[in-house]
Amino acid sequence: MRDLLKVVLSLVLAMASGQALADLPIVLVDEARLPYDYSPSNYDISPSNYDNSISNYDNSPSNYDNSESNYDNSSSNYDNSRNGNRRLIYSANGSRTFAGYYVIANNGTTNFFSTSGKRMFYTPKGGRGVYGGKDGSFCGALVVINGQFSLALTDNGLKIMYLSN
Repeated sequence: MRDLLKVVLSLVLAMASGQALADLPIVLVDEARLPYDYSPSNYDISPSNYDNSISNYDNSPSNYDNSESNYDNSSSNYDNSRNGNRRLIYSANGSRTFAGYYVIANNGTTNFFSTSGKRMFYTPKGGRGVYGGKDGSFCGALVVINGQFSLALTDNGLKIMYLSN
């Protein structure tokens, strides 16, 4: 658990430091089968924990750092484009699809946006849970699979992703 947290924090720090970033694959997970460390049953991951809550200003869409109108978060920004270096990639049936992009805000919150620039999800600073960008609902987790970070989305996360694109 502690090693995983170190790896997640290393990713967040690397993303925040402006190092070259890679595609972030999207994987689908069954929320009921998530290990406790990644489950909303764990208070550290729960959306009811204020650190994870959309009511926390650092996570709020009303915070300009997280805003869709902030150019750093805009789909017009080259770094956030199909050719950019912060892409969310969904693979199905051997096909890779550009599903959006992620941006680390100055406050440390990681925001995940649709291809059209709509804020779909966020991960609080230092966190590993993924929450709905409009309602703060649990949507998944940032996980390591085969040595690579992935955005693991639940059915709720998948629904938000499809409705945002």
